[in-house]
Amino acid sequence: MNFYTLDYIIKHQSTNMIIRSALIILLLAVVIITGFRFMKYRMKTRLRDISIGIAVFIFILLGIQVENYTRNHKDFSQSHVLVKFIESVATDAKVATDDILVNSTTLKDGIIVRYNEEDYTVHLNDDNNSYTLQRTHVIDHNVYINGER
Repeated sequence: MNFYTLDYIIKHQSTNMIIRSALIILLLAVVIITGFRFMKYRMKTRLRDISIGIAVFIFILLGIQVENYTRNHKDFSQSHVLVKFIESVATDAKVATDDILVNSTTLKDGIIVRYNEEDYTVHLNDDNNSYTLQRTHVIDHNVYINGER
């Protein structure tokens, strides 16, 4: 079972957003350059056909990236809430935040929290402002921290 530390969650929540944003900016630059090249050489049929094909392909990729960006933005805000959740659990359990592991990078009902070599299932209320921890037992006792095997 994979568990993640607070440091891992903080590092990876911003990395994915940066990569997605850079890719979208790069695609927009390619669209602009292709448009200028098309306008400059619009009389050449071969270049026009290639430019139109590239532009359509880029718009499809851009649509996919925008969808991924909105999903990642939601995950980013959820992982930001998860950071606050881990800090809250650490305060309540009187342990260091580095000693708390979670099995998800986003906060949702049913995730497993591990500290002091014990596992707990998280039950969130409807607005994610409070939680209860219930002692649980996992089937797979092989624990991989931060996805490393």
